[in-house]
Amino acid sequence: MGRRILFFDVDGTIVTREHVIPESARQALAAAKRAGHVLLVNTGRPYLHVEPQIKALPMSGFLCALGGHILLEGEEVFHSSFSPEESRRVRDLGYECGLDMLFESEKGVWFDARCRNPYGEKEFRWLTGIGVPGCRDTARPEFVFDKFVCWPREGGDPGRFTRTLEDRLTFIPRENGMLEAVRRGLSKAGAMSLVTERLGAKPEDTFAFGDGANDLPMLRAAGTSVLLGNAPRELWPEADYVSAPIEEDGLARALEHFGLI
Repeated sequence: MGRRILFFDVDGTIVTREHVIPESARQALAAAKRAGHVLLVNTGRPYLHVEPQIKALPMSGFLCALGGHILLEGEEVFHSSFSPEESRRVRDLGYECGLDMLFESEKGVWFDARCRNPYGEKEFRWLTGIGVPGCRDTARPEFVFDKFVCWPREGGDPGRFTRTLEDRLTFIPRENGMLEAVRRGLSKAGAMSLVTERLGAKPEDTFAFGDGANDLPMLRAAGTSVLLGNAPRELWPEADYVSAPIEEDGLARALEHFGLI
């Protein structure tokens, strides 16, 4: 097989929920690199929030923040961030509508002391634990974000929030009642298209590997789409191939199935 451009989600695709990279996945990625393929991370996380163990893999680039930040061979190709004024307006409306909000950027992670969602708290603690600067006060003047996730509190009005901002933001429903939000027009698919063109490749030469709802644009845009078996069942029809779960060597099996290694 000739050179292919391989795009990988991170959470649930390369690493398990416990943030472990299966040895089979580590070896398979190295083998794919040796075979001459181009390996790229395509994640919802900002680059700053990507674990060191992922950055140590043989990747040629990182497409981060749902297409909002692209680095290729160490060069920054694209970066979109919200202005301080935009950030404050979104934050204020979110709190007014009864949302707990975790804001992500290349400067750090923000989770106000007023927020109580246990999933947000767990994510904030994990990110700060791997060295991402964290702040509990979004009233600070340096507050800005690239994207955010949010959870409605009891009695909150997430519908009003999304309706008010739907012309500026794309909202992606996730697990545990979470909404993931990014500037409208950005997506994993858009980042993939930009990088594919920059590499002089054709869309049919691309493979996308994922496991979640925010991977759907990438899967639909790829020449070949792959879901890990731990993906929600309702997503399975979206993929050309569904592999085993990540904990059962799913990533390695997928690469082997297509003759990429």
